[in-house]
Amino acid sequence: MKSNQDLASLAQAYRDFIAGFKTVLMASTSAANQPEASYAPYVQYNGNYFIFISELALHTKNLLQTKNCSLLFIEDEDKTTNLFARKRVSLQCSAELVQKDADSYAIALALFHERFGKFMQLLQSLPDFHLFCLKLEAGNYVAGFGQAYTLSGNDLSELQHRNPEAGTVRPS
Repeated sequence: MKSNQDLASLAQAYRDFIAGFKTVLMASTSAANQPEASYAPYVQYNGNYFIFISELALHTKNLLQTKNCSLLFIEDEDKTTNLFARKRVSLQCSAELVQKDADSYAIALALFHERFGKFMQLLQSLPDFHLFCLKLEAGNYVAGFGQAYTLSGNDLSELQHRNPEAGTVRPS
């Protein structure tokens, strides 16, 4: 079993890995249970992910109807040593439409402007764009072969090796 220090390092490693991305791959399902894979630029605030997306995108309709999605951050193919063991984090989330008068709307949009620049002025002026808050529920972190962990806890800082004999790790 890994020590608490090792697990705390793993928790930090998956957060650092995610921090290297500006967009996230996203899976959602329609009300008719049809899967849809997509992506969106994102920002993080207060432990949640925010995406600003158009009504024209299928994933927008899906999020409004089913309110669930999965996010995937995956190592680039050209940066991995083995395509079968690409480092990745998948996060299961519940989606909530953020109203324009909510405090989190102004904060998240300011973060989008900071991260993505002037183009956000155009997007924010378009009436079909909506802000969603994606609240973390569970996750998985794969650091390589034999290094698969389930993420849990309020901030997904508790890691449990997918091999039941390896045990649960909680940061100290």
